Amino acid sequence: MTNEQLSEHEQGLIGEIVDGEVEAAFRWGVIVNLGLSRVGLIDALYVDDEDNYQLGDRVSCYLDCFDEQKDKFILRPPSQIPLAERLRRGGVNSWWE
Repeated sequence: MTNEQLSEHEQGLIGEIVDGEVEAAFRWGVIVNLGLSRVGLIDALYVDDEDNYQLGDRVSCYLDCFDEQKDKFILRPPSQIPLAERLRRGGVNSWWE
């Protein structure tokens, strides 16, 4: 992430719970309007089969980070464990770090 791409306010939100509105739901994830400079993305890895995101739904998620390549904030529902933690718990070493 390049800090120049985000305002100081947006940088301060990383790691916090933010609220937004679902703009679109796809098999590959959910796009959320956060009222910030970029939209948020709930990756499909964080969407359970019983989740039913609909256009206009209000959601609260952790703003995990800003993905420069996707040009989106990466969101994680509060009920979900971060992917890196899931892999560690599953015995996968952090070879990507």
